[in-house]
Amino acid sequence: MKKLAVLLMGGLMGISSLFATQAAAAETEFSDMTRSHWAYHEIKFLTEKEVIRGVSGKFLPNETITRLDAAVMMGRAMNLTAQGETTTVPADMFVTTRGYQEVLASIERGMFTLDNGQFMPSEPLTRKDMARALAVGFEYEGKGQSKFTDAPQSSPYYPYIDAIAANDVTTGYSDGTFRPDMPVNRLQFSIFLARIYSKPLEYSVKQDGITLHTVRDSEEAISLAMTYPKATVHPVSNSMVTYSEQTGALNETGIRNGALIYNGAERNLTFTPEFFRPYITPNGSWGTLFESFIFLGRSYPGGEFGAHAKNNANYSDWWWYLSQTFDEAGGLNNLNEAAKGLSKTVNVYIAIPYPKMGGSIVDLEGNEHPNSISEREKIVSWYIDQTEMLWDVAAYENLNFKGYYWLSETMGHREDEKMITRIADEIHERDRAFIYSPHATSSNFEHWKNYGFDGAYLQPNAFRLKLTDTEARLHRAFLQAQIYGSGINLEIDQYGPHQMEAGLQNFRQYIEMAHRYELPGQSLIVYQGVGMVDRMVKYWNQPAYYQAYQLFSSLAYQ
Repeated sequence: MKKLAVLLMGGLMGISSLFATQAAAAETEFSDMTRSHWAYHEIKFLTEKEVIRGVSGKFLPNETITRLDAAVMMGRAMNLTAQGETTTVPADMFVTTRGYQEVLASIERGMFTLDNGQFMPSEPLTRKDMARALAVGFEYEGKGQSKFTDAPQSSPYYPYIDAIAANDVTTGYSDGTFRPDMPVNRLQFSIFLARIYSKPLEYSVKQDGITLHTVRDSEEAISLAMTYPKATVHPVSNSMVTYSEQTGALNETGIRNGALIYNGAERNLTFTPEFFRPYITPNGSWGTLFESFIFLGRSYPGGEFGAHAKNNANYSDWWWYLSQTFDEAGGLNNLNEAAKGLSKTVNVYIAIPYPKMGGSIVDLEGNEHPNSISEREKIVSWYIDQTEMLWDVAAYENLNFKGYYWLSETMGHREDEKMITRIADEIHERDRAFIYSPHATSSNFEHWKNYGFDGAYLQPNAFRLKLTDTEARLHRAFLQAQIYGSGINLEIDQYGPHQMEAGLQNFRQYIEMAHRYELPGQSLIVYQGVGMVDRMVKYWNQPAYYQAYQLFSSLAYQ
């Protein structure tokens, strides 16, 4: 503790270290579409896929899009080429005209029509023409249930408008109108196109490597999979996006099997080397169960570190957590002793608390700082500095400091998006990795790579015993992990004896689904309360606990 006191005095001298200015994820090439724009991620996606190329370094979001530009964008997105299967050619375009082949391909497909033999390439694209192009191009089918006051079922464009509404491409306007004759601007059309490709166009249901079904709706695919004993659901690659049929390997994280270890004020267990040994190896001397350990504190005395109203943590509270973590009786030192006794070296991640959104931020000298994004970044930067110094002083022989874990499970605030990319920059400048574990309905999970994370581990949130849809939740999480290249967070609560039988059945579904989707060997982390593995080992003579640990052990590797 003397070392901690010395470093605490160093922390009182001042707060150093500035964030890097370069963004973790490259901005779009357009000067009028910065990261602060609400549609930044959608435009970045289309730019990376070379669907959008801009004009003189600008995107010009509010400029009306022409029929020609719309046809060209869809042609690029869908990888369309003219087959020469129609004698209907636009009289107002030449073979040498820009976009001629894309226009011809769109006409062949029925996405656009000619008016008196003319395509009218310079005319604005109307919303009704856009509806036809999208509905025909992507083979959307309607349900005849859309009710827009200015698009009655008698309209020849109603089937197309109904089709894109039924497939969640549009909801129309708040006054109940669709405004079919209104011109579409470049931003609007891009958003519609990005919205379509933000999820797979089709999903396959497979068993034993054989495709049983291919459907357009993910929930339909999940329902079908649940009628088979070993079926899995996978996204189908398309002209713009290639999907993997496995969850992310996330090699940069160094994590194959990671364990979440809670060590904040919520903890009521004492760390010992014996506590960690069954986490590292299930057999006492060979094999590896967990090679990575993520230390995180959910709470501090008097509050919570997460993104909610109970978070009023200041510098002293963050320092309290670091003191707990690096104390000689703390988790890191005991993990090091356990690893040493097993002749193994394991990875360590240390959590970064969520910097509170409201109230003044009080530093270690008692000075109050108005809450702002710069002050929130500053406390994180200070925390990283202190963590690095404490780690260097501790000099653990059998621990490898791999990186940091972002405690918040969602990106709900636009300010968080800006802040997290700067935090990622600082972490990467120190050659550390950066990970987090979003919950099942987390905001903006699909953009985790753009924020600068090296790994995201999606929570299925299917471990609560009162749930009746565990299997569907698990399928859904594994499907999302394939779509967005994330890992999975397997979950088991710290069940007491009266809950353990039901908890075991639930956990068995998690492990069975993990093997079904070939998760072992990829990258996964495990939530296990504040010490469920320890409880399984202590009560090994009780069948349910013993069986649960055997299920855990099925994740082990040589």
